Amino acid sequence: MILLDQYPYFYSILFWISMKPFYDYSKITQWTTTIITFLIASLIAYLWMDLLLESMWWSLAIFLLAPFMQFFMTPLFTIIGVYKYLSPMLLVYNPTEKKHDLHNGTSFDYLLNMRSAKAGNAARYQLLKYYMQGLLNIIDKVEKKDLPGTVMVRGSSYFFSDRTAKRLGFKLKATGLDEKFNILLNYIDLFWMYSFAHGKWRLPNLKAIKTAEISGKDLLKQKDKIQHLLHYFNKKQNEPA
Repeated sequence: MILLDQYPYFYSILFWISMKPFYDYSKITQWTTTIITFLIASLIAYLWMDLLLESMWWSLAIFLLAPFMQFFMTPLFTIIGVYKYLSPMLLVYNPTEKKHDLHNGTSFDYLLNMRSAKAGNAARYQLLKYYMQGLLNIIDKVEKKDLPGTVMVRGSSYFFSDRTAKRLGFKLKATGLDEKFNILLNYIDLFWMYSFAHGKWRLPNLKAIKTAEISGKDLLKQKDKIQHLLHYFNKKQNEPA
């Protein structure tokens, strides 16, 4: 530990070989990583825009560009508060007291928090466990009056099945075109993450994706169910394959 205290940049090395959420690392590690990844993202964006000047056909590369930008911009969005993490793999995008838009962790978060998970059931249960932890985080804030009971909690139903969403009191409705476009833009990431969680190549059905939403006060009523599911998923994750 003396070595780490004297040479804080050793944290940057440990960052790549240990597993914990990015926001739990020291500020120097967060800023060092953010600067490096932002410069890489800027270079990628510059090269793409340069290609666009040659031919507008390169605009189609946005579907390949989006996953890289998502990965390299995650540290910046985390450190400036655009991404607020409820658990290692569940975040809120630009949270307000009126609305909390839930999003699955990015590919950057997968690298940190999921690389030791075995593809298939173990990974899926670990993800579901993180989702339940995130929902309990919101419930805790509502209980402490840090969030009003009127806050609307929303997320796409591919987080969990329609059946589970309804069981937890969420109401399902059609997903808006803007949300569908955002999902389409990040389809490559969604595809490999979805496949990883199922242990085989599997294409997410965009037509089946719905928006699940619930108020903070109604979510609070589901606390016991969510705690039960968290215990269940934790138990299933630790079962031998």
